[in-house]
Amino acid sequence: MKFKKNSKIIGAFLGTIVEYYDYSLYAFSASIIASKFFAENDNLDNLIKVFGVYAIAYMSKPIGSLIFGHLGDNYGRKITLSTTIVGIAIPTTIIGILPCYSSIGIYSTIILIICRFVQGLFIAGEYDGAAIYVIEHLGEKYRSTASAITRSTGVIGLLLGISMANFCNSHIFPEWGWRIPFLLSLPLALISLYYRHNLDETPEFIEAKSQNPQKNGTKDLIKKQWKVILVIILMAGGFGVTYQIAIIFMKQYLTIILPQTAFIMSTFSVLLVLCFGISMVIAGFIADRTSQIFIIQFSLAGVILASILFSIAIKFQMINLALGSCIMLAIFVAPFNGIAHGIIVQALHVNERYRVISLGHTLGSMLMSGTANYICLISMKTFDCNLFPIIYLTSFSILSYFSVRFFKNSYGK
Repeated sequence: MKFKKNSKIIGAFLGTIVEYYDYSLYAFSASIIASKFFAENDNLDNLIKVFGVYAIAYMSKPIGSLIFGHLGDNYGRKITLSTTIVGIAIPTTIIGILPCYSSIGIYSTIILIICRFVQGLFIAGEYDGAAIYVIEHLGEKYRSTASAITRSTGVIGLLLGISMANFCNSHIFPEWGWRIPFLLSLPLALISLYYRHNLDETPEFIEAKSQNPQKNGTKDLIKKQWKVILVIILMAGGFGVTYQIAIIFMKQYLTIILPQTAFIMSTFSVLLVLCFGISMVIAGFIADRTSQIFIIQFSLAGVILASILFSIAIKFQMINLALGSCIMLAIFVAPFNGIAHGIIVQALHVNERYRVISLGHTLGSMLMSGTANYICLISMKTFDCNLFPIIYLTSFSILSYFSVRFFKNSYGK
């Protein structure tokens, strides 16, 4: 892979970093958002509301996938990636300057919901477009590696988001310090936009358009590829649930069931994200040299083992075992998420990829992964079952594995 080729995808990587930074800030700041934008209530009830709003962003994703998938397949990856990065940053900045519930009442909650809805629209076109762009540039030989690296650059955004949220909520900052990470979104987006302005269109897209210049109708495409979209929904939903619970939700979850861990969660949550990111790159590298199915099988076995160890740790209140099994979960859910696009891209024509992948991905996110944290909190409270999130995660890991096997057998060739 030549340096020149690598330099072309820097803009795609930077955009993914900013996307994950913006999107993760809300989840990593869940506790303070619960206190700032909702009426005073029980802490768990407010946290449930926060993750309810978190799920709303996923409801707008399918709409965004139709808009930006159409742009990406018919007019190019470059124009889409330049548009989405600005669209994500604006609502994030608005959250940073939004008056609290104590100042304007329910209007603050309504504006917060609108901002998350708009974020979902633009994020639907961002990550899938960036992953497709990088995979098409690096070629068939590096599909899994390209997919994993693109996803892992998002981990830089997660680390930046969680670090800024933890730092700016510390005692050395004034009470309004939580707003600083949200306000940083706009300058970060402008830097990414500068690099994205210099992106080249992918060779595969240019070749496909020269051979088939006419625009394909999205409605006809959905009729043609509905079976593929359905399988992608199951795959993306399964991958997303493992990520949401093991990485995003764990910071809140572990302190609920093991309050003794509260004092180390700021540091430990960073370690989880770091393990997740490194493991994705390793998984992508191995998958390109062995088999994607082998990696997914290995990951499923690891998730099941880690879930059993976690359950034992919670039952007997073994803090070190609980923390160790959390790290195992982060490592073993990483391959599911890291090589997903590398698996799907190979089954679709260049002029169909953006729309089919983005629509299937966003529908899976909306139906399963976006609601995972909310469902877990509700179920923990309703059924008094502290292990429900781990059961939920393991179930969707199994779903992911069988979805991948079916997809590879049916469409992988």
